[in-house]
Amino acid sequence: MNPGSPSVAAAVRRFRRRFGENPQAVSFAPGRINIIGEHVDYCGLPVLPAALGAGIAVAFRHHPRRRLSCVSRGYGEAAFDLDDPPATGFGRYPGAAASALRSRAWLGPDLSGVEAVIASDLPEAAGLSSSSALVVATALALLAANGALCPGERIPPVRMRRLARDLAASEHGVAIAGGAMDQSVSLGAVPGHALHLAFDPPAWEPVPIDPDRFRFIAVFCGRRADKGAAAGAVFDERVRESHAALREARRMSGAEGPTTELVGALSRRAREEVIRRLPAPLDRRLRHILSEADRTERAVSCLCRGDARGLGVLLDASHESLRRDYEVSTPELDALVAEARAAGAFGARLTGAGFGGSAVVLTAPASERAVRRRLRARFGGSPEALRPDGEWLLDGAPSGGAVLLPV
Repeated sequence: MNPGSPSVAAAVRRFRRRFGENPQAVSFAPGRINIIGEHVDYCGLPVLPAALGAGIAVAFRHHPRRRLSCVSRGYGEAAFDLDDPPATGFGRYPGAAASALRSRAWLGPDLSGVEAVIASDLPEAAGLSSSSALVVATALALLAANGALCPGERIPPVRMRRLARDLAASEHGVAIAGGAMDQSVSLGAVPGHALHLAFDPPAWEPVPIDPDRFRFIAVFCGRRADKGAAAGAVFDERVRESHAALREARRMSGAEGPTTELVGALSRRAREEVIRRLPAPLDRRLRHILSEADRTERAVSCLCRGDARGLGVLLDASHESLRRDYEVSTPELDALVAEARAAGAFGARLTGAGFGGSAVVLTAPASERAVRRRLRARFGGSPEALRPDGEWLLDGAPSGGAVLLPV
């Protein structure tokens, strides 16, 4: 539960100013860091994200008509009929939530809307899943406004997994064609744990993170990860390339079933042979997918046995694979990762889609302050993609998932 997030208090305060009364309730959905398992969720392979304490809050009341209107200090204003959600602008994300609940039989075609005020302490376009957090928080608000969810009530696990999948599918219609990692961890995160997510078949396994051994920091590199621009087209191109590479791997190996079975069935020698026979750039894309799948499983083992140095080695290898084979890093991210390592971090890697955004940095508790100090001195922050308080290093302590709170 994240009731102490500054965004919750801000959303309630701004709602009172705008409407002269308390909201019906307030929903909160966290952003995330992805510890490892990058660009493989949309391939059906496991990932290892954790929720941040920072996120997006939506203070709301039931709308008397089938409309959704929302205002945000950072995003602006949006208002639309639930039958005609926008395809552009920030309203497309609340619209995606409404579309998912309407079209996938969560509330039926006659759902009511909300009037909402949105507040965030999560940097926008920083690779920390602000868009999916907004979708999830809006979905909880709509469920509550239509009597399908009460403050303090948890959605049962099976329905939560389905909701994450449905929200991800609707978000594809207005943004990049990613997997369901962001929505899943925003909904289902457990405080003090990473979430080992599998997709085929679906499974959510909390993995404890020992704070006496592992400290994570999310650091913005100074370049926005604006996936609504050219980077979004490149992201979708990577999705197509990865699917093509996996199809060819199946054809050459004769493997059937889920992608996890394909990965498990390919010996090291068979992998090298398949990669060698693929044309560029599919050979590099497949090399990243297969090696990242291995790193993710080894990372779970590192967390379970308290091996921070071993996990740091995996983070470093993941970043190099994303830089060289998947080609989604940037000079800013590479410089940030190198500086974190030089400052004494166990390891660092870009987190999220890449093309800018943030890195996740792993340190020992004893060296965390020194690493933070050096990163501040070296980079000095950026006026872009910052929280309202100007902070650009976020505490990566694993937090809980989305909640609906009374006022």
